Amino acid sequence: YKDKKGDEKMEAFNDRTKRIDFPYVLAYEEEAEIYQKLLGNADVPDVHVEPHTLEMAGLFGVLTRIEEPDDETVGLMQKAKAYNGEVDEAEEVDVRKLREEADQAAEIGEGMEGISPRFIGDEIAEAIMDSTHRGRGYLSPLTLFTFFEENLENHGSISEEAFETYYRYLERVREEYKERAIEDVRHALAYDVDEIRRQGEKYMDHVMAYIDDDTVEDEITGRESEPDETFLRSVEEKLDVPEDRKDDFRQEVSNWVSRRAREGEAFNPEDNERLRRALERKLWEDKKHNINFSALVSSGELDDDERGGWIDALIEQGYSEDGAKEVLEFAGAEVAKAEMED
Repeated sequence: YKDKKGDEKMEAFNDRTKRIDFPYVLAYEEEAEIYQKLLGNADVPDVHVEPHTLEMAGLFGVLTRIEEPDDETVGLMQKAKAYNGEVDEAEEVDVRKLREEADQAAEIGEGMEGISPRFIGDEIAEAIMDSTHRGRGYLSPLTLFTFFEENLENHGSISEEAFETYYRYLERVREEYKERAIEDVRHALAYDVDEIRRQGEKYMDHVMAYIDDDTVEDEITGRESEPDETFLRSVEEKLDVPEDRKDDFRQEVSNWVSRRAREGEAFNPEDNERLRRALERKLWEDKKHNINFSALVSSGELDDDERGGWIDALIEQGYSEDGAKEVLEFAGAEVAKAEMED
C-alpha cells in the first residue's frame, strides 16, 4: 500500500482508495476467545486445554502489539491488564490516556504491528499435535511456551531486531503464569469456601463499622467493640494495599456491596475478585502451617491420599488429572520451597 501510495503513476488508484486501519485485539482475554474459536473449527485432536493456556497465549500476543507506556509508574504488563479491564478503582491507571499516548508514539497506530493471532493459533495447533503424538491428552501453558520459543524466529513477518524483545516478553508471561499457577496450587491446598465466606462477612462488618464510625458486636461475648483494625489490615496487606490507601480500598468494597444490594444480590466475597483474592491469601497464611510441604517435592507417586486430594481440588478448578499433576509439580515445588525457606 505504501509503495503504491508513493507511486505517481498510481494516481487513479490513490484517488479511489482510502486506508482504514484495523488493529489487532489488545485485550488478552478477547484474544483467547479467538483461539478458542479457531480450535473449534480446526481439524486437530481433542485434547484438554488446561487453565490459563489460551489466556497466556493471548497475553503474549498483546504484549508484542502494545506500546511501552510513557508513564514510568505503569509497566507494560500492568498496561496489558488495564486494556483487559483489570483496573482497580484504587489504582491510578488512566486507560484512555494510555491509548492516546500509544497512538501518538506508534508509527501507524497501536495494535497494527506485533504477532498475529494466526501465528499463535498455528502454534497452538502444532502443540496439540505434538502432545497427541507423545501420548499426552492435554495442552498446558508450559508446552505452549516451548513452542513459541522454538518457532518464533520462523515467523516471517517478525524482524530480527524484535526477537530479543519478544523473548523478553515471553519471559514476562512465564512469570505471570507461574504466579497464577502458584495461586491455583495454594487454592488446592488450603481453600475452604465456608471459611472464605465467614472471613468475608467479618471483614465487611468491620469495614462498615469503620466507615460509619460505629461499633461491632462481638460474635462470642455479644459486647460492642471498635472495628478490628489488625484484622482489616491483615486482609488488605495481602493485596499490598498501603496504609495511606486503606480508606480508598474499604470505600471501594463498600460501594460494591451497596451496588449489589440495590440489584437485589446477596453479599458473597467470592464475587469480588480483589476481596476474594485477599481472603484466599489470608486463609493460606492461616492454614499453611498445617500443610506437609515435603509431600509437594517428594519423588514418590501422586496417588497417596494427601496428594490425591490436592489433585482432586485442582481438577475442580478445571485441570485434567495429568495437567493437575504437572502444575502441582511445577508450582508446588515453588510453593514448598518458599514456605520451607521461611
